[in-house]
Amino acid sequence: MCDIMKKMNWNDRRGGFTLIEVLIYAVIFSISAVFLVNILTSVTQTEVRQNSMNNVSQQVTFVANTIQRLVRQSSLIQNPSGVASTTLSLRMSSSTQDQTFIFTDASSTAIYLKTVDASGTASTTFALTDDAVTVGNFTVTKFEVPGGSAVVQVDLTLNYNTGVQRAKVARTWRGAISRVSAATFDSSLVPNAAGTFDLGGSSAAWNNGFFAGNVNITGKLGIGTTPTDLTGTAAAIKIIGDAGFTTSTYGVILMSPGGTCFRIGVSNSGAFTTSTATCP
Repeated sequence: MCDIMKKMNWNDRRGGFTLIEVLIYAVIFSISAVFLVNILTSVTQTEVRQNSMNNVSQQVTFVANTIQRLVRQSSLIQNPSGVASTTLSLRMSSSTQDQTFIFTDASSTAIYLKTVDASGTASTTFALTDDAVTVGNFTVTKFEVPGGSAVVQVDLTLNYNTGVQRAKVARTWRGAISRVSAATFDSSLVPNAAGTFDLGGSSAAWNNGFFAGNVNITGKLGIGTTPTDLTGTAAAIKIIGDAGFTTSTYGVILMSPGGTCFRIGVSNSGAFTTSTATCP
């Protein structure tokens, strides 16, 4: 009889789980599933956000390094001092990229690099950033530093271009790039295009000039004048003020129609004198 009862109980156990056991297993499985889903979701969100941050960081670093390199290679920073701008304008020594611009477009979709050759006709433009990011901010400000140097302050913010809220990240870079504008030359200073560039300007004139050799001028010469004084005048030389000579052996040399040159001087009584001279 005992053997029969044991056999019946064993058969009942092999028939399946009890309702309580099923409920316990279901609760344990549900709790485990919730934990696993939360862990998976957290890992996925972290990975998405990290990928976004890596992309933005790489493009910010590339733009910043490009700006630093070009500023230090430039011959002149053309931006007005103290004025914030969305365009950095540089003059370069290379004739193929004499003017170089770094700027953002009106819709802030990208930051661009544009180079223009010395003739001003051939230009190349390409994007420094791709469509994975948008430009949150790009401003440059030049500051003149006493002692012959200039500093360009750059404020740059790039945003990851996505509609997914958890993937939206932004990276900001702010830096000051200095460049020495005063220089001592150990070779000839020659422009890369003849008759194109100026030394100083009408509103930014140099002070004193010292030359040990000859000075040749193919245009008009104004002494004691302003640039507008020579506009429209046929005179090759216009002097406002006195022209002096250190000794009586010097004077003004003029060439006659026949090709003979005479030096005009003055006697002790103040009368004009002439003497033949070697033509300049």
